[in-house]
Amino acid sequence: MLSSFLQSLATKLVEEIVKRLVEWLAPKTLRAVPHPASPNCPRCRGYGVARWAPGGVRVVFLLSLLVFMWGFAGLLLGVPVVVLTVVGVVLSDGFGALLPALLALLGLPFSATVMIAGAFGLAYYQSYPPKRCNRCHGSWPQRERDEYLRATWPVFTCG
Repeated sequence: MLSSFLQSLATKLVEEIVKRLVEWLAPKTLRAVPHPASPNCPRCRGYGVARWAPGGVRVVFLLSLLVFMWGFAGLLLGVPVVVLTVVGVVLSDGFGALLPALLALLGLPFSATVMIAGAFGLAYYQSYPPKRCNRCHGSWPQRERDEYLRATWPVFTCG
């Protein structure tokens, strides 16, 4: 009975910490996106729009995608690992060894930071004008990034 109580307590604690972290960081990340335009195609509403971005920005996009996935996986897999570590240490050694077990919590902010850094890179790529839709094959004329950031909706032209 005590072990299930400690496990649910540790789970709720980690859930609350992650929830507060997301509530605090999500608005800051969303405000960092420099334009209100949707990443979806205005014609078919499909996702997967290629951008008029220089080659270096495409590399940044791919690296950011990998970094985001790494941070997300670390956060997703880290929460159960932390909970199981804390519960296991408390069950085997008692509450005296709880402090060293809580050091496992330090990995979660690192994973969250890595995930947020990847999200910023993805938002940077999305700030470039759309080029073509990979789903309906619609295309857009080449535009400057500054001009696109001032516009609220991308201009769609038929090919």
